[in-house]
Amino acid sequence: MQSETGSAGSLARWVERVTGLVAVVAVAGILAGAMIVVGDVLARWLFGTAIVALNEIMSSVFAVAVAATLPAGAARRVNLRIDLLGAQTGPRMTAWLTLAGSLMLAAFFAVLAWRLSVLGLRYQVQGRATAIWNWPLAPTYFAIAGFMALSALVQLVNALDDLRLARAVPRGRGSRPVVIGLAAALVGLVLGGLVWAAIDFAGLAGWAGAHPALAVVLAFVVLWLGVLLQLPLATVTAAIGVTGTLLYLGGPTAGNVFASDSADFLRDPQVATLPLFLIMGAFAVAAGVSDDLFRVAQALLGGIRGGLAYATVAGCAGFGAVSGNSVATSATFGRLALPEMTQRGYAPALSTATVAAGGTLGALVPPSGVIILFALLTEESIAALFVAAMVPALLAILLYFATIWLTIRLNPALVPEAESGSRADLIPALIGSFPVILLFAVVIGGLYGGLFTATESAAVGAVGAFLLALGRGRLNRATLLGVFSETTASTAMIYALIFGALAFSFFINLGGTPQMVTDWIGGIEARPVVILGVLILFYLALGSIMDSFAVMVITVPVVTPLVLDLGYDILFWGVLMLVVVETGMITPPFGMNLFVLKALQKDVPLGTVMRGVVPFILADLVKIVLLVAVPALSLWLPGTMR
Repeated sequence: MQSETGSAGSLARWVERVTGLVAVVAVAGILAGAMIVVGDVLARWLFGTAIVALNEIMSSVFAVAVAATLPAGAARRVNLRIDLLGAQTGPRMTAWLTLAGSLMLAAFFAVLAWRLSVLGLRYQVQGRATAIWNWPLAPTYFAIAGFMALSALVQLVNALDDLRLARAVPRGRGSRPVVIGLAAALVGLVLGGLVWAAIDFAGLAGWAGAHPALAVVLAFVVLWLGVLLQLPLATVTAAIGVTGTLLYLGGPTAGNVFASDSADFLRDPQVATLPLFLIMGAFAVAAGVSDDLFRVAQALLGGIRGGLAYATVAGCAGFGAVSGNSVATSATFGRLALPEMTQRGYAPALSTATVAAGGTLGALVPPSGVIILFALLTEESIAALFVAAMVPALLAILLYFATIWLTIRLNPALVPEAESGSRADLIPALIGSFPVILLFAVVIGGLYGGLFTATESAAVGAVGAFLLALGRGRLNRATLLGVFSETTASTAMIYALIFGALAFSFFINLGGTPQMVTDWIGGIEARPVVILGVLILFYLALGSIMDSFAVMVITVPVVTPLVLDLGYDILFWGVLMLVVVETGMITPPFGMNLFVLKALQKDVPLGTVMRGVVPFILADLVKIVLLVAVPALSLWLPGTMR
């Protein structure tokens, strides 16, 4: 994954400042909305009263606020790309591909803005409004369309700057033949389709209708060609989805489906859950939560031989409970724990592998951004998925502890002798971390006990983390802007991905692909567990080369219906898929967490990091086998929810 920096042009810098200000106001609005939601929860508890149909109001407010982060995301170029072949692509081709990506993104946002404004006009004429408060829908659609249009304009500014830079790239090292071949194949397929559509659109549409399976195969070929050529994933999926829908339903309908699905998603009452948990994580980092959790773990486990390794895994798990991100957890504890372990004589292979593996807990321990994305894409309960992940997360921690113990037993030279006296720091460490532990207990306990909805839980977490940072004196202008900037970047990237995924998923389902795949699998003489095993290998491979969010966006529309048809529960599958993908994050040769650790420890060879992580991969494979063999590990706890 690569996140591009802002362009050097003065116009681009001015656009970035203006859109950044809009995003600051938007994220501040989300935080203010969270405070209102928390106030409503408190009023319900203390006085037995609540604001009538608050979700109707807040869903529109949050929808507009999320849309307002998109122009800043466009200005900062936070689009998800897969740079697997980046080293094989020459500077000139990279520059022209970047220009193509900016133009695609401009078209992506322009189509959304156009069709959303059309829907807004229709709703205004029809007098459409919410059910209880009679809140008009048209202004919300117009506001969202306005921010989409602004995003399109920002992308055009990016494209102008990209054109200037592309023309300035001197001739030099060219691209490898594999990249040239992929680019030629993509251009050939796209141009061939455009020529056929221009000459005989009805014939092309008729062919797609008569050969849906082949049409979807070609769509996936184009998808992978675009992904490997580092085009923005959001626009590739959206372009394929809208084009495919256009062939089946016609132009205006395809645009309307794209816009209405995106707007309906933004207005979903759970839409604010993700940005609120992102705000919670950002404020938690600002409050110094990682230091607190590491001190507690070190005080508890530091007196054991290899205690820092155990403490790192435990700290990663605790930090994952407030950050919800694998790479962020690896990077944070890489900076925090690696210097400590290096100073005390831990072998680089063990220290880097411990942080890389512990980082995967960031996405597994709830609340998790990847779990939320899966829930939103499948319309499953966020709360139930969070609770379903808790026992597997505990299992992962125990298996990592066992791996460290066994590794040290086999090779004691990897770690120094046990230190004494660390337990004396336990009480101060527990006192310092108590607010963090309480926050996690309230957020997850409230979900489990049915006291909160997912949005209310996220609001409590965001406000609680804000108050924690404020109470510790960690908030100032720079910190607040940092929190708002981080939230903006993550929100803009993820929701652009979701918009593309919605269009892609609609096209896939419209062509009946999930049912075709299910029928085909049903004709194979193999037990469901064998098919599940093949899918696990597939996801291990994907997880080793792609970000978890990208894997979800590309595969969920097709694979999830197949797994459900095999008789597996969606909670079981959601947790298992996440576990497998996160294992891929530490699987050589392309596991992302491995490169994060290599970047933090530049003097440690990448081969050392890869060798060190092998025992943890084996532990993950044991975990996967246990989850498949005993589905109750995922399903028991959700079954006890109120």
